[in-house]
Amino acid sequence: MNPEWLILLYSAEPAEPMFRPMFSLELATFVSMIPPLLSFLILVFIFKRFLYLPVKKILQKRADLIEADILNAAESKASAEELKQEYEQKIRDIELERTVILDEARKEATARLNQILGEAKAEAQITRDRAKRDIVAEQERVKAEVHQAIIDIATDMAAKLVTASIDKSNHDRLFSEALDELETTAFRAH
Repeated sequence: MNPEWLILLYSAEPAEPMFRPMFSLELATFVSMIPPLLSFLILVFIFKRFLYLPVKKILQKRADLIEADILNAAESKASAEELKQEYEQKIRDIELERTVILDEARKEATARLNQILGEAKAEAQITRDRAKRDIVAEQERVKAEVHQAIIDIATDMAAKLVTASIDKSNHDRLFSEALDELETTAFRAH
């Protein structure tokens, strides 16, 4: 504000002043401002000492806790990532091991199958050989029986010829009987 203007306002002095200056330069004004100023400074000191500093410490502790939580979260994330990679590696190892075990099992099964087939073929060959030997032996036995029957029939025929009187009709009859008996014996042999 301009001091000349203030002087004009004071010189007119109406009954009731319209405007009062905000600050007057009187000593009483300064003295009357000291108690509110002191109370303000005391309040600032009290607020700073008992409110601002404790709140600041609480906020600092909270900020430290949040920072520690963030660090722990980062460490946990890194640890989880390591565990994930380790887990994935173990899964790959297990898959590889499973593949190897299955391959070995297939090889063993194939080897066992080949062994069983070989044993079965060998057993079948032994059975065929035994059957062939049995057939040959049976054929030899039947031949021997037929041969013995022929010998027996021939001997009987010779004995009958010698003991009986030989006439043409007896000779033909004996010969046809012997021949029939020989055919019957030969037919049973086959």
